[in-house]
Amino acid sequence: MSQIFQLILRVSSFWFLVNFIHILLTKLLGEKYNFYLSRNGIFVKFVQLQWHTKRFNSTLSQGFVWRYSSKIALWFTCGAYFGIIAMFSSILILMYTFIYSFVKESEDSSKILTPVVPGVNLPNSQIIPYLLTLLISGIFHEYGHALAAAREGVSMYGSGLFMFLIYPAAFVDLNTEALKRCDAFQRLRIFCAGVWHNCIMMVGAYVIWTSLPFTLFFLGYTKEHAVTVTSVDPGSALFNQIYSGTKIYSVNDCPVIDKVSWGQCLWSSYDKTLLKGNCLDKSIISELKSNTDCCKEGVTSPKSICFNSTAGTQCVFARRTLDQLNCTSDRDCSVGHCYRPHSKEGFLLQLVHSSSDDTALFIGDPSHLYYTIHLSDYSSKWFWSQLPNCIEMFMIYIVSLSGALAIFNAVPAFYLDGQHMLDAFLEFIIGQSGRRVSAGLISNLSFVIQLFSTVLIAVNVLNAFVSVCVMYK
Repeated sequence: MSQIFQLILRVSSFWFLVNFIHILLTKLLGEKYNFYLSRNGIFVKFVQLQWHTKRFNSTLSQGFVWRYSSKIALWFTCGAYFGIIAMFSSILILMYTFIYSFVKESEDSSKILTPVVPGVNLPNSQIIPYLLTLLISGIFHEYGHALAAAREGVSMYGSGLFMFLIYPAAFVDLNTEALKRCDAFQRLRIFCAGVWHNCIMMVGAYVIWTSLPFTLFFLGYTKEHAVTVTSVDPGSALFNQIYSGTKIYSVNDCPVIDKVSWGQCLWSSYDKTLLKGNCLDKSIISELKSNTDCCKEGVTSPKSICFNSTAGTQCVFARRTLDQLNCTSDRDCSVGHCYRPHSKEGFLLQLVHSSSDDTALFIGDPSHLYYTIHLSDYSSKWFWSQLPNCIEMFMIYIVSLSGALAIFNAVPAFYLDGQHMLDAFLEFIIGQSGRRVSAGLISNLSFVIQLFSTVLIAVNVLNAFVSVCVMYK
C-alpha cells in the first residue's frame, strides 16, 4: 500500500469518525448539543473544524495601541513597503519555479515549492512539531492583521482557529465596513501586516538558530569535533552496540564533526572508489578465514563478510581485519593483496566511537544508520540531550514555514492577502500620481493580475503535489 493511499485512508477515517460523532450527538442531544456548540463558537463541517471567539476583541482596543500609536504606525508602514516588494517578488519566484521545474538539468528548482505531507515526506515523529509550528506561524500572521487594524481604528468581530483536513490555521474577522472607510495606504498597512509579521518571525528564528552554539554554551552544552548519540531505534542493527551519550568520531576514516558531516560520510560510503580495504596475505587469510563461505549466493554470516581482491574472494571475520594495514589497491600492500568488502550484503562501515568497545562494525545499507541513529552536535552532563535538537528543529520549521506563509500570502491571487494588497496598492499609486483613472480600468487591471497569479500558483502547487505523489507512490 502506497504512502499516499495510507494518508488518504487515515485522513478519511478521521473525518468520517468526527462527522459520525457529530451527527450522533445531534440526534441524541438535539438542541442542548447545538446550543453548546453555538455558545462556544464551535462549528463542525465536512472536513473542517472551526472555533470562533470574541474574547480577544477588547484586548487590542485598549491603551497599548494608542499609547504607542506612532511607533506602531511606523512599524506597519515598513510592513506595507515590504509587502509591496514581497507581492511582486512572489510572482517572480512562482514563474521561476514553474519554468525550471520542466528543465531536467535543474535539480534545485523543485526545492523552492515542496508541499509537506505528514506521514509521506514528513516523518511521523515530526508531525506534531510541524503542525504546532504551522499553527504558531498562522497565529502570529493573524495577530499582525489584528494589531494593524486596531491602529487604523478598524474593530474586530472575532478571531479563532480552524483545522482543514490535517492542517491547523488561524483567522481574524474584521469589520469590513470600517475597513472600507480607510484610505488606500491604511488598508495597505493592514493587508501587508500578516506577511510582514511572518517575515519578522522568520528572521528572529534564524537569528536564534544561528546563535545556538553561543546560547547553549551558557546552558552547559559543549560542542566537540564529534556527534553525540541521543537515541537509537530498537530496530537498528547497532541497537546493542551504541547507546545514548556515545560520541561518534568517524565512519571509515571519514571524520564526523557534526550532523552534516555524519550524513556526508555515510553517503560517501556508497562510492566504491573511496571504499578502503585491508592488506591480507595467505597466512593472514588462513588465520582469519570463516568456516562459513559467505561469498556464496544466499549464504550469510553475522560476524563474517565477503572480501574481494584481484586474487579472488574470501570470507573472513570482519572485525579481526581491522588490525591489518589499510589500502585502496594492491600497490599499497608490501605483501599479499588489497581485500575490500564485497557489497553483496551491503557495505562494511567502521564507526569509531567513545563506548567501551571503541569500534562498531556495520554491514548493510548506510541509509539504515542515518534513519535509525539520532544525533546531536551538542552534549551535556546535566541537561536533556535532545533539547538542542528540539530547539534547532523548531527554529528551522519557523524559518521555513513563516517564510513560506509570507511568500504564499503575498501572491496577488484570489482569496489570499495578496489580492487585497494589490487592490490597495493600485489605488494608492494612482492616487499619488494625481491622474484621473476610471474605477473600471483599475478593477480590470487588478482582475487580470489576480487571474494570472491564481493560475500560476495553481499549476505550481499541482506540479509539486504530482512530484511528491510520484516519488512516494
